[in-house]
Amino acid sequence: MRRPNRDRNSFDSSGARFFLSCPLPDRQTGSEPFIERESPTSSPAPDLNWLLSAYQRLSQQLELDNLLITLIEILLETAIISQAWLILKTPDDDAQWRIEVSGSLESNSVQLLESLPLETAESPLLETIVNRVLHTQTPWVLNDVSQQADWISHSPIQPLSLFCLPLQFQGKVLAILYLENHFIANAFTREFQELLSRLSPQMAIALNNAYRYENLNQKIANHCQALAQAVSEFKQTQKKLVQSEKMVALGQLIAGIAHEINTPLGAIYASVQNLSNALDYTLEKLPFLLRKLSTPQQEDFLKLLAETRLNNNIPLSFREERQFKRNLEQQLVNRGFKEPEMTAQLLVEMGISEITTPIHRLLEASNSTEILDTAYHLVLQSRNRDNIKLAVEKASKIVAALKRYVHCDRCDCMTTARISEEIDTLLTLYQHELKQGIQVSTTYQDLPEIWCYPDQLNQVWANLIQNAIHAMGNQGKLEIIAARRSNFIQVQIIDSGCGISPEIQNKIFEPFFTTKEAGVGTGLGLDIVRQIVIQHRGHIEVESQPGRTSFTVYLPIEKQPNLPKKSVQSEQI
Repeated sequence: MRRPNRDRNSFDSSGARFFLSCPLPDRQTGSEPFIERESPTSSPAPDLNWLLSAYQRLSQQLELDNLLITLIEILLETAIISQAWLILKTPDDDAQWRIEVSGSLESNSVQLLESLPLETAESPLLETIVNRVLHTQTPWVLNDVSQQADWISHSPIQPLSLFCLPLQFQGKVLAILYLENHFIANAFTREFQELLSRLSPQMAIALNNAYRYENLNQKIANHCQALAQAVSEFKQTQKKLVQSEKMVALGQLIAGIAHEINTPLGAIYASVQNLSNALDYTLEKLPFLLRKLSTPQQEDFLKLLAETRLNNNIPLSFREERQFKRNLEQQLVNRGFKEPEMTAQLLVEMGISEITTPIHRLLEASNSTEILDTAYHLVLQSRNRDNIKLAVEKASKIVAALKRYVHCDRCDCMTTARISEEIDTLLTLYQHELKQGIQVSTTYQDLPEIWCYPDQLNQVWANLIQNAIHAMGNQGKLEIIAARRSNFIQVQIIDSGCGISPEIQNKIFEPFFTTKEAGVGTGLGLDIVRQIVIQHRGHIEVESQPGRTSFTVYLPIEKQPNLPKKSVQSEQI
């Protein structure tokens, strides 16, 4: 895990390639005086911008040496810390802790120290404080070192403030940060401690990632004889990364899917309530009404209900509804009926757009209000029944799409699939994001079924559609064109987003490359897309300019190709 073949006794023998600037002054002998400078309190205090920048810089480092230097650089930028040390555990001895890197604000330098023992540190307090923090595994702050003279040894060089912080990952201390300020007491304020406590988990994660990365390289260098096992481990890691990427995409869908399902469920609940009320009213009024109506009036009543059922199948826009209401109101006024506005409103809600002869005769009856109210509640039952049916169909479509997206395919066998159906499934799942302001158009031309791994290709379409949505900021046009081209199926996913600059177009398929903010993307999505397409013996192309980005996937049409097994197949959910 540690850096091999380095001389621990002479830093010069390493080629001095780890110095960022000049060497540290001789702090033990005082042969080089401190540089006089303003109090750190005059420098801008670290804030959330510094914290966010630190997060991003740490997440970009995988090489351990570079990470250690970057970590100390970040701390020295605060201008609060005069001297900083990072203490790490000896790889082959959990009980031994060594100084690996130090940095000085006075000399503006950061250097790797080749695992120095704690007792050799320039600071006379480091060993004592670090051992206490290792014992308690909690941060230690001394805001006025001079007040601790009873147990701190005297030295020509004495800090005024110090702060010691353990970096923990999953409950285990990975490193110790030891910080000193030589200018003022109470340098490490509560605000600074809070910022550093927020940054410390990211430091620990970055160190853990760097350890894992270095371990992988060390295994490759030192265990060539175990190459087959290393390849097997790599494939397992790759599967987990693919599954992780798929679960990230699925997680982004959950909120939208929940909303899309809740909408029809709410409609069903409201319709059931309305249906129940209308049914109660009808059961109470209808028998008495039918006894009051003459035979011709009963026939007219049934004709009214038939006309409402016919017209209710034609949905009206708000504008059309207002127009029909005005027309009906005018007809009622011309025929001398009372309360034309209220009657017209009720007829329109029942789906009546014209006063026919049966309706006219019913309106002339002495109990016309009772007749219309009863007919309205019967129509209301029919309408709510239709609303429930539509809501159930919508919810079923979403559930079916989600089930199709995460369906289990436990055999490593290919199957036939129709690309258009798979894409439509994903568009259904992304409906919540798309309907916010994205116009979607699909064109499918002469698409045969192809042999493939559908769950893998679903991951391709999901990644490309999600990227397009992000590129457009949920506002724009998404166009999907799929057609047969000789022995290939060509699928184009085109968005009207900001585009991809020419400088990075040749990098977007590289693993871990991302243009998104730190913590938003893993940089694996398009690399996985490329791997899946290549495994299917296809290829992918990209063309981009501001306002139009097109990803084009070509998949071969073969009756039953002998493709390799799922090297990038994700574990099933």
